[in-house]
Amino acid sequence: MYTSFRRASFSAALLLGLSQAVPAVAQNSYFFPGTQASSFDPKVPTPEQFLGYPIGSHYTRTDQIVAYLRELDRVSDRVSLRVLGTTFEERPQVVATITTPENQQNLAQLQQDRRALHDPKLPAPNYGKLPVVVSLNFGVHGNESSSSEAALLLAYYLTASTSPETQQWLQQSVVTVDPLENPDGRDRASHWFDQNKSWPNPTDPLDREHTEAWPGGRTNHFYTDLNRDWLSLTQPESRARMAFFHEWYPNVMIDFHEMGTNGTYYFEPSKPHSTENDLIPRATYEVLNVHMAKYFSKALDNLGSLYWTKEQFDNLSPIYGSTYPDFEGGVGITFEVGSSRGLAQEGTNGVVTFPFTIRNHVATGLATVRGAVEEKELYLRHQREFFTSALSEAKKFPTKAYVFGNAADATLTNKFLAVLLQHKIQVHELGKNVTLDKQSFEQGKAYVVPTAQPQYRIVNSLFEELTTFHDSVFYDVTGWSQAHAYGLAVSKQKNANLVQGAAVQAPKTLTGEVRGGQSSYAYLLPWSDYNAPRALTALQRAGLVAKVSFKPFRAGPADHPVDFGYGTLVIPVAAQKQPADSVFQIVSRISRQNQVAFTSVTTGFSMGGIDLGSNNVRTVPEAQAALLVGNGTNASEVGEAWFVASQQLGLPLSRIELSNFGRAPLGRYTSIVLVGGTYTSLDKAAVEKLRRWVQDGGTLITLKNASEWAIKQGIVKEKLLVPANAGWADTTAAAKGKATGSRRADFVQQEQEGTRAIAGSIYLADIDITNPIGFGLTSRRLYVFRNGTTFLRPSRNPYATVAQYTAKPLVSGYVSQANLRQISNSAAVVVSKAGAGRVVLFADDPNFRHYWHGTSRLFANALLLGPLLNLPEGPAAISAEEEAH
Repeated sequence: MYTSFRRASFSAALLLGLSQAVPAVAQNSYFFPGTQASSFDPKVPTPEQFLGYPIGSHYTRTDQIVAYLRELDRVSDRVSLRVLGTTFEERPQVVATITTPENQQNLAQLQQDRRALHDPKLPAPNYGKLPVVVSLNFGVHGNESSSSEAALLLAYYLTASTSPETQQWLQQSVVTVDPLENPDGRDRASHWFDQNKSWPNPTDPLDREHTEAWPGGRTNHFYTDLNRDWLSLTQPESRARMAFFHEWYPNVMIDFHEMGTNGTYYFEPSKPHSTENDLIPRATYEVLNVHMAKYFSKALDNLGSLYWTKEQFDNLSPIYGSTYPDFEGGVGITFEVGSSRGLAQEGTNGVVTFPFTIRNHVATGLATVRGAVEEKELYLRHQREFFTSALSEAKKFPTKAYVFGNAADATLTNKFLAVLLQHKIQVHELGKNVTLDKQSFEQGKAYVVPTAQPQYRIVNSLFEELTTFHDSVFYDVTGWSQAHAYGLAVSKQKNANLVQGAAVQAPKTLTGEVRGGQSSYAYLLPWSDYNAPRALTALQRAGLVAKVSFKPFRAGPADHPVDFGYGTLVIPVAAQKQPADSVFQIVSRISRQNQVAFTSVTTGFSMGGIDLGSNNVRTVPEAQAALLVGNGTNASEVGEAWFVASQQLGLPLSRIELSNFGRAPLGRYTSIVLVGGTYTSLDKAAVEKLRRWVQDGGTLITLKNASEWAIKQGIVKEKLLVPANAGWADTTAAAKGKATGSRRADFVQQEQEGTRAIAGSIYLADIDITNPIGFGLTSRRLYVFRNGTTFLRPSRNPYATVAQYTAKPLVSGYVSQANLRQISNSAAVVVSKAGAGRVVLFADDPNFRHYWHGTSRLFANALLLGPLLNLPEGPAAISAEEEAH
């Protein structure tokens, strides 16, 4: 039934023998050594029988993976396949649940029974009657491709195996298999590998097959690393996965990855203490991880595969798929296998083949189920104790509640509320209007999050600062507070009942409106709402003329006037080509689509501040933006900028390959964005072309080291505090040319190099909210995320330094004292005039991982309002002495 005409050709293509691919007849014996063929139900097709080629001889597309799991669902009552959602590229996200037929008929009741594990208010359960839940997750990085192939084999084994051990596993557990955590990235990678394979295939690491083209398949459609999105939940894949996670609260959760070809195999425990979070009970790291490690090591020992533990990888924060479960009473574990990145590739341990990498993952995957079932009660009891201890830990913690919200920005407040609720955090309405820590919070527009709740540890992670660590070298970020990233007002309270109202069950349904109905004069929209920039884009694309106010004013009904701040949009009816009725219909539609509230006015005579005909109310040109992309640019930052334009602003953004820059007609663009990266591919003619475009009135927006590049190319006359790749006084003996005679000294020096990096931390800056870049912000306090070493000197023009780090800027995360001194009082954002144009220099990435909404609005302002950034002249030119300095 499952024979394919392709099988003969694919089998013939297994060119290098067992060292490079596994013949069809040997698939089961290779991937499941020691298992008899009679141990599998013949009614269940093997992946090879269904696909028409042996696993490991070809990269399987996402549609084929989904189709195979659908087939398992069809032929076996052990399997139920569910679609969780769809990706940006309309690929389905699926998860297969595998257990006994009896359990399959009773899944909802099993979930209900397991509530006693994560709800301390319920009586302790009968652990013997509860299944342990094992979650096996594959391919969050799309080009770490062996994992999804292993998912097919593991799903087959658990479905088809007739051994008594497998039957016991399924009786005592519910196993969920997410074969494609990143379907879009998976297909980008699999197409590359399949398009570039050869017969025979070269093992040379420099062969095209092994060197993916930019941006590679690691990330999703918007080049987002989905393995860093578990806490922030910015992507649809993450939100769908989180909803499913909280149906089961897995006891053991594995994230299958690949690492460099020269690596062997990694599993946890990780490096003790230095890579672990103090919020998590030590038993997670010292008992649960260690117990499972016994099963992993035995499985790999049986294969003769090398492995390592207790080094490098990170359990510090709940941003990963392998750490989030630790904060939910389970144990999350990373598997990393040395990658073939193609069918076979040479490495320091010999030729690494695709089937070999798959087999290692299959072995540890089966070992996971075995260990979870054999140690079932240990893991179930731990989860119950974890959530019970959350309440006692919260009782010791001085903060009893967090109050958050911004009355001027219902959209962003609601957006943060939605994230909290997706994490199953208990949130309450604000009971009354209050002023806390010199911040005003309005009932109905602010919320209270008590710390005394089962999700205390996630609450702490979302709101708290952390500046004390066990180490100074980190795998990733050390500051992950979402409250700071959103830029909302937050107050820590020592009395949770002081302002706590009713429990919140769901985010508010925001509806747009035009207050006051149709106007024959003008419509006003505060720029402080997160969706106001998107509304501006929509208004302009609908053909309306929009103006922006550079000064505040008071307008509206005489009995209920409204204060409108910097950046307020003004839509004058008489200035439009459409009749007043059509203008009203467009404004009404856009208000509903973007959930914003316009105010209609019947006069331009304000009750306070400027009038609507003032020269301080200026027409906003429609943005025509471009982003340079391709080899040399940071793909993640490209994706972040693209995401802001596409998803946040609804703005078409031309992505221009660096190789095409020479023939790009720059005159059609109002702004051009350069993210961090290397721009050496732009020759002198290209740089001069860009300089002339700026001088002629363009807005150049540069992030991180692209700002350094723009300064060094003379496109803008600003200064760096520390030149790139300089500023570090290396006083080690090795740096001075003195032989130490010790290999360890070199290793220590490498770790010292790690401390020089800025490990993704959070800082406080002062922002000029009267500058168009700061329009929409209601406080001068700006939290900024920083993970680079671009240090901008404040501009000589006092109006040009829009945001500047404070004298004591560190808020959360790790930074060396040397770096902290450089950051203190340096510029975060500079707007520098250049001829008729300007350059907006960001020292950092304002769009970091899509959740830094407090600073991404600065980037949005630069895109939309850049042509209006005509700064007053500053002091005289910099002196020769200062220039030399």
